Amino acid sequence: MKGLLNLETLSEDNIRTLKLSKERFKKPLVIILVGIPSSGKTTFSQTLSSSLPLVILSEEYMIRFLAPRATFFEKAQTETFQLAVKTMEKLVQSGVNCIYDSSIKKKSDRNLIKNRIEKMGGTYVLIYIYIPKELALERVSKQNFEVTRGEKKGFIMNKDLFEYEINSTQIPLSGENHLVYEESNPESLIAIKKYLKELLKPV
Repeated sequence: MKGLLNLETLSEDNIRTLKLSKERFKKPLVIILVGIPSSGKTTFSQTLSSSLPLVILSEEYMIRFLAPRATFFEKAQTETFQLAVKTMEKLVQSGVNCIYDSSIKKKSDRNLIKNRIEKMGGTYVLIYIYIPKELALERVSKQNFEVTRGEKKGFIMNKDLFEYEINSTQIPLSGENHLVYEESNPESLIAIKKYLKELLKPV
């Protein structure tokens, strides 16, 4: 019970740091992303939120927020996921749309989020961000160089970790009813925005 109460408090604290739109919706959207490292999740999240009433939940911010409470990296990942889901639920209760700037790699985790969000009366939307592996690796190498030179904050992702992330990412199949965004195909962004606008119904 103590853990649940703590999660309640943490999620409320997390929401207080967000810039929420005054607009409220009957069936708020919760947009979940899947994509390999450097696929462009953050840029995509910012692009959508700039034209649609969405608040961005940043996994990176929540990891920093929880870091003092987490002893090991795996524990930090688990706690971050739990906080993210609880925060999504509270936003749905408040009629607020959100997009989670993170890659939910496991189908089981995506199903858990889907069930929890739909139970709360929200609308779950899954978007797969496609990028060729070679291009993603180029971006990772560039970021590693910038981090090494102190030009950018972050951590170094070596080739082994990059391959691990790719191999452990369960790409959505047709049964998950997902949308696909491809940076090199502008039409995919137009189609996604059109679809999301049709789902948005203000109270």
